Amino acid sequence: MKKILLALAIGTASLVGLSSCTKEYVTNYLPGVSYYEPLASGDWTRNERNNFTAVIPVPELDQQYYEDGEVSVAIQFEDQKGTFHNIPSEGINGHGYNASYKIGEVILYAVDLDNLNQAPKAMRVKIVLTDAEIGN
Repeated sequence: MKKILLALAIGTASLVGLSSCTKEYVTNYLPGVSYYEPLASGDWTRNERNNFTAVIPVPELDQQYYEDGEVSVAIQFEDQKGTFHNIPSEGINGHGYNASYKIGEVILYAVDLDNLNQAPKAMRVKIVLTDAEIGN
C-alpha cells in the first residue's frame, strides 16, 4: 500500500511540475530578401586605368533599409557557379572588390590588382536586404 501511495505522490508531483512549463516561440518578423542581378564585363565603367565601377539599381532599397536595415553584397562568377564571394574581397580573378549603397542603388567597385587592364569577368551579384528595428 505504501508503494502505491508513494508512486501516486511522485506521479502527481511530476504532473504538476511539468504542466507549469511555458513554451516560447520566437518568430522572425523582420525577414530579409535577396536579389540576384547579372553583371556582364561590359557593364563596368572605367574610372581610371585600374578602377572600375558598376551601378545596380535596387528600387526596394528604400529609406527604411538605408536608415535601419542591413545591405550585404556577394558575387559569383559565371564560370565558378556554386561559390559566392562576400564583398569586400581582394585577389579574386585579379581584382579587388568593394561595395557601397544609397537609396535605390548598390555601387560595386573593382580594382585591377594584376594590371590585367580589363574589367571583371561576367558575374551574378547577390544583394540581401535585411530589415531591423531602430536600436537608438
